[in-house]
Amino acid sequence: MVAGVVLAIGADGNRATLAMAIFSLGNTAMLGVSAVVHLRDWPIERVELMVRLDHAAIFLMFATTATPIAMLGLEAPVSGWLLAVAWTGAVLGIVAEWIPIHPPAGVVNGAYLVFGWSMVVFVPWMIAALTIGEVTLLLAGGAAYTVGAIIVGSRWPDPWTDSFGYHEIWHVFVLIAVGLHVAMAVSLAW
Repeated sequence: MVAGVVLAIGADGNRATLAMAIFSLGNTAMLGVSAVVHLRDWPIERVELMVRLDHAAIFLMFATTATPIAMLGLEAPVSGWLLAVAWTGAVLGIVAEWIPIHPPAGVVNGAYLVFGWSMVVFVPWMIAALTIGEVTLLLAGGAAYTVGAIIVGSRWPDPWTDSFGYHEIWHVFVLIAVGLHVAMAVSLAW
């Protein structure tokens, strides 16, 4: 949370400050909810609530990561299209999380991957508007999330199940992805 405030305050101008505040909110929500979920073993009646909050925060993060790209890197109308796709997808994903069904294993992971990579249609405009470094950071972050999702979905590799297994490896890839996307957003806003 403190890092998010620093990112927003350090941004260059009001528009960049707003974009970084939105970006930071999504990452803080995703990492914060995940931290609470993993804080302890929750009673069984709370587990479903915690998992739904965790998944909803991930969908929010997709939209908040796209926001500084749209607000600071792209021109209208493409910036509006990216915001519409990102925020509509996030809202649909969040709403779907609260439908009282339990999808088969892998469906939610698949939804994250399809949603995240659906924004690749905007890459031609991003290449034209962003620096090569910013595009590289964005795509490398997406690749890190993807590798992590494949690991957690396949439950492999699982080197030390009791201390550092596939789940922890997945979290390492999430942190790498967040770091890459933070660097991209800072490049856009500072």
